[in-house]
Amino acid sequence: MGKVNIGVSGVAKNLSILYLFLGLSAASMVVMMAVDLLLGARAEFLNAYSVAQRVLGQAPTVGESLVAREFGAEAELIFVVVANLIIGGVVTVVVRYLAKQ
Repeated sequence: MGKVNIGVSGVAKNLSILYLFLGLSAASMVVMMAVDLLLGARAEFLNAYSVAQRVLGQAPTVGESLVAREFGAEAELIFVVVANLIIGGVVTVVVRYLAKQ
């Protein structure tokens, strides 16, 4: 079996893709929290702002979302993180595709 030599440029490219993915996922989270803050109690299914409040040790000001009531606060946190990672992944693929055009 031969050695796999990625090289420095391959590692730098992979890191830039990772940074793009993480940045877009974080941006998605910020947008989701801003929308939930504006919607308040009307964000019934999933409220990322209330998740952020729980993480910071505060009681949610708008009450529990449907996901929190059905599955618990921990599941709501996992759901928000996974949803934003999926959104970040999709947007990363779109941005990379458009950059190649």
